[in-house]
Amino acid sequence: MDKTFISVKSLAQKMGVSEKTVYRMVSDSQLPFAVKIGGQWRFRSDTVETWLNAKSGNHPGAQTTNIAITLAETLQNGAVLYRIHGSNRDEALDELLAALTYSSRVDPLQTKISVLARESLCSSSFQGIAFMGVSPERPIFFEKTMTLVAFLEKPADFKALDHRKTEAIFLVLPASLAEGALIEGRLRRLAMEPEFHRELKKQPPRRELLHYLDQKEKEIFGSDNAPGQKAKRAAASPSVPAANPV
Repeated sequence: MDKTFISVKSLAQKMGVSEKTVYRMVSDSQLPFAVKIGGQWRFRSDTVETWLNAKSGNHPGAQTTNIAITLAETLQNGAVLYRIHGSNRDEALDELLAALTYSSRVDPLQTKISVLARESLCSSSFQGIAFMGVSPERPIFFEKTMTLVAFLEKPADFKALDHRKTEAIFLVLPASLAEGALIEGRLRRLAMEPEFHRELKKQPPRRELLHYLDQKEKEIFGSDNAPGQKAKRAAASPSVPAANPV
């Protein structure tokens, strides 16, 4: 029997989540292969592997990486949500991912498993903002790279290293690991700007947030996002001596 079934602890390790999350998923009938043996929940190991593999999404490298991708562009593909409920990271993420259930190409459960697998290593929340993404060890890929922004109704404990409660979430859902890394890099750079934090405090409407991010990205990264673009344009232009300063 030990070779056929695995325990809650083993399943939690495979999924990269806590045992408490597994019990909650069983209670919500999200794990149809769960069986109770001797008063304890057990899971068929072969069914678990099949289920995880079937839910793992596209293979890395299946999508062409857009090296000029911007945060504003991915937010247009995603959504901005307000007054998100939840007293902790798990509950807030549930409500945030519920916004994805309208797409048949998105599996909120597997997305959550991947995100929590990464968050279990170290909380992404810092200075009141959680910068979440999928786990490279259990990646989920999407047709387009999306960024979801959520403002919590009340600050919640996301187990941040600075012990500050989280007020806003940026969740990057990538089409490829490379695009995900590019967007997360932009977010980290933006997070260095005090103005960025002040703007988020206002919880601006989606249109205003998109405009702000677009302008801020151009200010920091320039309007030409693709590496080598400026060099190509310079090579195509005649050389002109620099003018003397006035």
